[in-house]
Amino acid sequence: MFQTGSPHRLRVGRCHNTTGVLTHKGIVAYVIIIIIIITLWYFTIGFKLPVKVTSTSTIPSTKPNTTTVNNTTISTTSKSTTIYYLSNCADLGIFNSTSNSIITDYCLWNGGMLGVWVASGDTKGISYSIKGYNNNVTYINGSSTYSCITFLQNVSLPAQVYNVTLKTGLPGGNCSNKYAILKFNTTTTAPSNVIYSQIYNGNFSTGEYNGWKLSGTGFGVAPLSIAKANSEGCYQSAPWAGYNGTYFATTFNCGLSNSPGNITSSLFTVNKPFLNFKIISPEDASLYVEILYNNTPAVIAHYNTYNISQFGATAPYTFRNASLPLISLAGDAVQVRVVASTLKHHNYIAVTGFHMSNIPQETPGILINLTTQ
Repeated sequence: MFQTGSPHRLRVGRCHNTTGVLTHKGIVAYVIIIIIIITLWYFTIGFKLPVKVTSTSTIPSTKPNTTTVNNTTISTTSKSTTIYYLSNCADLGIFNSTSNSIITDYCLWNGGMLGVWVASGDTKGISYSIKGYNNNVTYINGSSTYSCITFLQNVSLPAQVYNVTLKTGLPGGNCSNKYAILKFNTTTTAPSNVIYSQIYNGNFSTGEYNGWKLSGTGFGVAPLSIAKANSEGCYQSAPWAGYNGTYFATTFNCGLSNSPGNITSSLFTVNKPFLNFKIISPEDASLYVEILYNNTPAVIAHYNTYNISQFGATAPYTFRNASLPLISLAGDAVQVRVVASTLKHHNYIAVTGFHMSNIPQETPGILINLTTQ
């Protein structure tokens, strides 16, 4: 019985041990699979459960740190995300009826030429600036006392967002429209049918003959920069003097020859008794300044600033003060015309700084002949 029972018990024991080994291996396999899953979970989401993400948009009170621009919006990045809708600069207009205040706006421009228009409204003057938002370059920074809407100048602006600022001055403007205005559009020439409250572009500060009509070639295609002319030796015997502005109109062409021509201002309403300006001119019947009323000369003046005995060696190149009476034309719409029909060598005329005044400022001895109609 021992021999018969022992093998049986041995077989039963072997069968039991095999089952235990299989069960142990299965547990190990499950543990390995769980470890793999946990490892993948960690490296993919770091044990964090997915959550719903939302975003909000707020407008900060200060200029953001960085800027991204597309066709219609300016997206800024600081502590919050801001999105502004931007208008096209060609359609931008800032209007302000409050004195001593500042308004700032933004616009988007795809590059090219814009016409700039201004008005001080019922304030005595405005200041304005146009600054690139991305490159921080100031393209225009100036002031104006044009009461009613006036074409100021052309400006070529590269594609970017612009920061545009209008600051009004003290009360006391004389335009029926009370709003101070800074406006852009693609009209880059002054309209010929506007009657201005002042002499438009009287000192040629835009560097162009904006608002002036040219006839002939005598005055060239643009005013002369006094700084550029002096630095490049574009003068007759010595550098230009007697004028602290930037540009002037002249028939001097940096050489000995002259061409005939004239320039005529836009219409303006006479609201002060004198027209003051700067001039260089020899005594010449073909060089003169006149006031036109209904396209007819009402005042004609000839000058001689070349008087060496009176002014010395500076005579041919120094601007002198000149004045014309406007009293008889009070309230009328008139124009200034500068005539140069001579072809004589050295007999050029140069003028700038036209403005109306209550007080004449003429240098004694320069007026040769004055004719009033």
